[in-house]
Amino acid sequence: MAETEALDRKGMFWFIRGNIRTLMICRVIWSLSTSIVYPYFSFYVLALGGTEKEVGIISSVGILAGMILYPVGGFLADKAGRVKLIGYSTILYAFAHIPFIVANNWQALALGQFLAHLLLFYSPAMNALSSDSLPPGVRGRGFAVMMAVPQAIRIIAPFIGGQMIAYFQATSGLSEDLALIRAVKLAWSIAFLTGLLVAYLRLRYLEETIDEEESMKYSWRDLPRVMKESYLSIFESIRWMDRSLKTIVLIEMVAAFFVAMSAPFWSIYAKTVVGVTVPEWGNVNLVSGLVSLVFALPMGQFVDTWGAKKAVLVGMLTAPVIIYLFQYTSGFWTVALAITAISMCNRIMIPGFSTLIANMIPRERRGRLYSILGERGVQISWGNFWGGGFLLFPPAALGAWAGGQLYAYSPTLTWQITSVAILVSALMVLFLVKEPKDAQV
Repeated sequence: MAETEALDRKGMFWFIRGNIRTLMICRVIWSLSTSIVYPYFSFYVLALGGTEKEVGIISSVGILAGMILYPVGGFLADKAGRVKLIGYSTILYAFAHIPFIVANNWQALALGQFLAHLLLFYSPAMNALSSDSLPPGVRGRGFAVMMAVPQAIRIIAPFIGGQMIAYFQATSGLSEDLALIRAVKLAWSIAFLTGLLVAYLRLRYLEETIDEEESMKYSWRDLPRVMKESYLSIFESIRWMDRSLKTIVLIEMVAAFFVAMSAPFWSIYAKTVVGVTVPEWGNVNLVSGLVSLVFALPMGQFVDTWGAKKAVLVGMLTAPVIIYLFQYTSGFWTVALAITAISMCNRIMIPGFSTLIANMIPRERRGRLYSILGERGVQISWGNFWGGGFLLFPPAALGAWAGGQLYAYSPTLTWQITSVAILVSALMVLFLVKEPKDAQV
């Protein structure tokens, strides 16, 4: 038995098998289509007649929608299993792209954002499945690789999106805004079809990690009871947390407000203040993606070797400096440098937080706990803010709304306030969070 296990663990990437391999393949496929269009979402809102305030409102509406079913997703992941919930919910999520395809005004985008976040309630199940399928000793590398491989696709995708928009603007005979709208609608159509393919692959190849004999069976008639038990489980889960985990939740809530406040406006600031064009914004994402991809595995190795908390602190103490300096960018290369530096911070913070959180939570509680606090900890977004957990959605929604008001008042204040907030969050990690002595399997 020991010899077989040793043979299985030969090679640097021995843990990429089974569910981890399937999850990575699905993320690669979907990343190619969604990352073509997501970096340009704020431009899409403006092209359809929205303002900076509406950009904030749309982001806020989506985030609020996410909290509605997240506890249900986490509850069902622990009680009924992960795989079917992930697969069938992915189908629903794919159909949530349709409002983006047919939108003729910013209100339709708000509806699409509401549906997309509402139907992402399977995320706690997918996060739990990832943690279940990674052994404790390689979680840093595992989470880093699971991010890095789709990131390899995301590197080229925004560049493709930028070139697609530039092509339509140059050849369609339409105004820049109408040409952008036509290109983005095509990209959303591709994302919808890709989502259906991903749903099939997840249903076909993912393997359940919850014992089927112990799992419960539910029908549609049980929905009211499931909703009630799901929301009641939030309070039970909070009581179960130790001080370090509760501190992480508080840190995430603080960071969620301020990251959501700034996330939709990185691209707008780069375009309207610095003078970066829409295709150049795609090139910014290309440069940052290439650099962060090279360092993704070393960052994961750092987490496993030196500890998750140290990794988190490296990223969280560096990020505030970069965010503050973004207001002083003066051209394409300074914007690219800033976004690349933020991307590098994410590459070490995310596997650090993911490892720290997974090591604290036993398998039988992961779905419910991930539905509350997410799995990635703090992540600096420069596009859409995708939430993470039930307790993070309210501050993030408020932050997204406040961000639209703040940016309309003073764009530079956005970066000053966000940088201070992330610094405070980093100090909370330093003084209040302790790593567990024994990692949960």
